[in-house]
Amino acid sequence: MDSFQLLTRAYRLINIYNSTLKKPHTYSDGLVLYPAQSHMIEIIGESEGITLTEIAAEFMITKGAVSQILSFLEQKGLIVKNPSEKGGRATGLFLSESGKAVFEEHRALHSGMVSQISELAGQLPPEAVDILSQMADVIETNIRNMQA
Repeated sequence: MDSFQLLTRAYRLINIYNSTLKKPHTYSDGLVLYPAQSHMIEIIGESEGITLTEIAAEFMITKGAVSQILSFLEQKGLIVKNPSEKGGRATGLFLSESGKAVFEEHRALHSGMVSQISELAGQLPPEAVDILSQMADVIETNIRNMQA
């Protein structure tokens, strides 16, 4: 595969991912969440106590957009807010029991893909994994520059 084909494939993956952002997922308890909402639960589950500002930086979206999603998740009883251990006026975000159930179900949805990628990455020499990471960095940097 040459560089052009690889870049074309990367763009195709981006487009496929973008199209999935518009499709909600129904969880086993009947709760319907869009990917942005599910991923917000995922990041809170991975980093309990994270703040709204940290989430905005991680997702590269505005604090207002994060706030809207968090309000929805709080209304649904999926997250709780507590004073942050980081001090100041920051509020730490935590999953409720219902949020933890969604978090686990969401992780299970991705477990097959994660295991396949881990298996393939395990077959590569460390240098190849480093090169793939550098390529991802180049793509990310260029996409960010397109937004500026």
